[in-house]
Amino acid sequence: MIRRLLAVILVGIVPVSHAIDAVSLDIETVAAQGWSLQGATIALTELAKNQQQLALTVKTVVLPKPLDDLSLVNLRCTSFTWTAKQMACNKGRAELHSTYWQSPSTTFSFQIDQKRSTFKLTELSLAGTKLAVEGVVNGDRWQLQIKTKQVDVAVLNRLFPQQFFALTAGKIDLHLNVSGIREIPEKFTMTAHLDGLTGQTVDGKIATEGLMLKANLEASYQNGFWQGQSKAEINGGAIYLEPLYLDANGQTIQLDAQANWDVANQRVDIKSARYQHANVASLSGNAALQFKDGINVQRADLNFHSENLAPVSTIYLTPFLAQTAWEGITLSGKARANIAINDQALETLTAVFDGVSVNDSTGRLNVDEGSGTINWASNALFNEPSTLAWQQLQIYALPMGPAKLAFLTQASNFSLLNKPRIPFLNGTIAINQFSWQAQPQQEPKVVFTGSLDQVSLEQLSKALNWTPLSGSISGQIPKVEYSNKTLSLAGELLIHVFDGVVKISNLASSGLFTALPKFHADLEIDNLDMEQLTGKFEFGGITGKLSGYVRQLYLENWQPISFYAWLGTPDDDNSKHRISQKAVKNIANIGGGAAADALSRSFLSFFETFGYAKLGLGCYLHEGVCQLMGVEATPSGYAIITGGGLPRIDVIGYNPRVDWAVLMERLKRITTSDEVIIK
Repeated sequence: MIRRLLAVILVGIVPVSHAIDAVSLDIETVAAQGWSLQGATIALTELAKNQQQLALTVKTVVLPKPLDDLSLVNLRCTSFTWTAKQMACNKGRAELHSTYWQSPSTTFSFQIDQKRSTFKLTELSLAGTKLAVEGVVNGDRWQLQIKTKQVDVAVLNRLFPQQFFALTAGKIDLHLNVSGIREIPEKFTMTAHLDGLTGQTVDGKIATEGLMLKANLEASYQNGFWQGQSKAEINGGAIYLEPLYLDANGQTIQLDAQANWDVANQRVDIKSARYQHANVASLSGNAALQFKDGINVQRADLNFHSENLAPVSTIYLTPFLAQTAWEGITLSGKARANIAINDQALETLTAVFDGVSVNDSTGRLNVDEGSGTINWASNALFNEPSTLAWQQLQIYALPMGPAKLAFLTQASNFSLLNKPRIPFLNGTIAINQFSWQAQPQQEPKVVFTGSLDQVSLEQLSKALNWTPLSGSISGQIPKVEYSNKTLSLAGELLIHVFDGVVKISNLASSGLFTALPKFHADLEIDNLDMEQLTGKFEFGGITGKLSGYVRQLYLENWQPISFYAWLGTPDDDNSKHRISQKAVKNIANIGGGAAADALSRSFLSFFETFGYAKLGLGCYLHEGVCQLMGVEATPSGYAIITGGGLPRIDVIGYNPRVDWAVLMERLKRITTSDEVIIK
């Protein structure tokens, strides 16, 4: 038809005697089916030949919505037809322009008719590779397909803004298919393969290094909802998602999901999702998320499973525990858990673990071969019991043997259901009652009662790095309560040690876990065996009994501030009273007496032990000064030891006031042993 039209024009305006080789027709604008051809020229050339050439040139072709961000520039079509119902370019060249980049000249074809229009770019240059783009517009419906292979991401940096993510290396294969009606996308499919992708966000919170990723995404839109499914697999390289660093070399990471997106209500319903880190752990479940005013978890049901908690601890826990009170904690063993979340809050938790070890690099807590089941619910009426067992538990330097606990956890409460007896330093710790209750805007309330039975003092002193002691310790622990940062003892704590009894009463502490803990107590000491007490010290040996008290004891930050104390021979003690020469010298040094000199300058230096009638020393501590006193007053001071039997010796103290720090230094010096033998 175009040839005929141009021939008619030619015959009408040109004399027959003149030879004409070409004729053209300029058209300012052609619009059809949302297309717009601006600056079009139709030319018929080589008229003298049997086969004339018909060509179309267009300055700009604007595609129909929603593809109108793309436009073709400097289009020339050498295989062109135009009829009353159709316009087609079967072979042409054009440049593609968009908001983001401009391409060099590429092969192009299009077809426009009354119902259906298409266009195709087959050799579009992008980032050093060829890109194929196809589009179809059929009435109100449209489809766009993009294919490319081995796109160099370094070149992409020059095409797209780098305000969010800067790429430095890698290749991308991409197949994208989008279709819709009018300006609304209805279906979306994408397959992408990233090879060696390296780059990071501007803030450095997300980064990749040599990442190998395969991803598939399908989504469709209907009645205001997007329904989609995705699958992603990382099989090489590494990715950093602050604070996590995931290395996929030899450990494939997969993420599969099916979800619905409610556009109007900004709500995502995750029908199913599964995160699988090979040889590490898996997490699966479903959830509902609201994106108004941030991300809100309306509902979630999650399942966790791991046959090896060691890499879980290293990869996923350690980064989050850094610079917290739990820093240094690592785990190993097996575990699985079910978690339910409702309206941003944990609703139920069930965790089963076996062969679990807990290690703390700072030495605060260690567990070997832990196992059990934890059941918890926010419902205060929940009554599913939990169990916890271990083969070895160590809290700081104190080791505990095998034990099993049964307990109930509900809402903000924890209560022990059984009364376990836990092996501890050759004896046992019995827990008769233990409960923990959270309190709003306060520290939790803790209640404990129990007892100690035949706990080895020798092992205890060794564990605590004390001078070794002999004997054992037993006692009843009455109700101990911690509430509102205050620790209190209801009743008396009785400790059987060194064949005597130590009674602790009026015990209370405030600010226990603050920078300045305060502690109050009264102690009564009854008939301790001095031979057992002094036998392991370099202080020197003493036989006999020892009684006394420490009243109104007050400590700040575990340092004594004030007290009134007395330790001495009880009035009814009829046991043998002997004291070694070394003990005499050391006691004399405490009170500043002259007994040490007398021993060294007289015949008494030949005796190893001496008899004594009574010994005793008291201290009233106030404002850093200890006011000392003995068993009786003397003209020159106070008697710390009064002689009895043969040979007889008295020790007199002459300095009634001693600086507390100086006194502690003297005691430390005389009780420190360079060689301790434990029998």
